[in-house]
Amino acid sequence: MQHLNLNILKTARAEKLQKLEAEMKQVIMAHSKGELFVCPFCNYQSKKNSKGSAKMFDDAFKCFNCGIWRAI
Repeated sequence: MQHLNLNILKTARAEKLQKLEAEMKQVIMAHSKGELFVCPFCNYQSKKNSKGSAKMFDDAFKCFNCGIWRAI
């Protein structure tokens, strides 16, 4: 088993966090507090409820399907 260099792991983690932060800014700008919308991570949309499974709160958003929760 090979071990990765710590610098490679740090840069990969930083790049992933920057990408996630950019996606989150788009989600936050597009939706208002209390609104249900389609989760950008799992893209789940119920057949009964066309609004989506994620909800925007005051300080975070949560997807009730995949369980992702992100603070703003």
